[in-house]
Amino acid sequence: MKNKHDNYIEKTVLGVDVGGSHITAAIVDTLERSVLKHSLVRKKTDPHASAAEIIGVWTATLKAAEEAFGYKCTHLAVSMPGPFDYQKGISFITGMHKYEALYGQDIKQLFAGQMDLPAKAIHFLNDAEAFLRGEIFGNSEDTSARVLGLTLGTGLGSALFEQGKVKDLNLGSSPFLEGIAEDYISTRGILAHYRWLGGNEIPDVKTLVQRMDNDSEAAKAIGQLAQWLADFLLQHLSDLKPDQVIIGGNISKAHMLFLPQVRHIISKHHISIPLKVARMGEQAAILGAASLIDQLTNSN
Repeated sequence: MKNKHDNYIEKTVLGVDVGGSHITAAIVDTLERSVLKHSLVRKKTDPHASAAEIIGVWTATLKAAEEAFGYKCTHLAVSMPGPFDYQKGISFITGMHKYEALYGQDIKQLFAGQMDLPAKAIHFLNDAEAFLRGEIFGNSEDTSARVLGLTLGTGLGSALFEQGKVKDLNLGSSPFLEGIAEDYISTRGILAHYRWLGGNEIPDVKTLVQRMDNDSEAAKAIGQLAQWLADFLLQHLSDLKPDQVIIGGNISKAHMLFLPQVRHIISKHHISIPLKVARMGEQAAILGAASLIDQLTNSN
């Protein structure tokens, strides 16, 4: 006979957020819709490493989170960037400047073997969908609202929440300027523009932001991000008609440097729509992925 402790353990999920250069794992209490912060583990990953190295870092992170919790979880929920077969757990990421070595790999079976879990207990969710689910359910947002979620980071993620459901929009692959939106509105896009302006090779947007006070090219690059993001939103808002937009991802941490300009540009087109900044950070994707497990188990 199960006691209260056993029932509590069954309501916990090992949630994971796979980013373009990091992985974060933590235990989620699905009853309280909260991440157990003492279990949160974050590790950097080399997106250009071999498949064995990448999986090694990923599984070590998962195990460390579970060890911090002190108990074995019965379900694993993973927020994963695409292209990816989310049902089968197979990576089709290619041409994205990350995780090329995982192309065609059955990540679900690899995790099942490493974490001693049945494959049916492992579920994957698109990272943009997971982020938006986590933000809405974790912050008790108005679930009757139609919400567009964007994640700005290694890539450009996009999802739409409507009538309690979230779907991936894949707007990062939509035509934009001389390529696709993700070529510009992403870490690589911003840094490429900075180099085009005459800036030096730098590793990330955080470094770019730190240079802004003494580097006019850095300030111009952030200004260009604002223009690109505004143009991108103007390209899609009229069709999607969201009640609000929530912006997350690592680049959103510098929102004070570009979001006011985005709002100003949009307002000149007589569009009035709330542009909000995500409040949960990377925990949103972890919570969002875990909420999928809760939904699936409660529907059975």
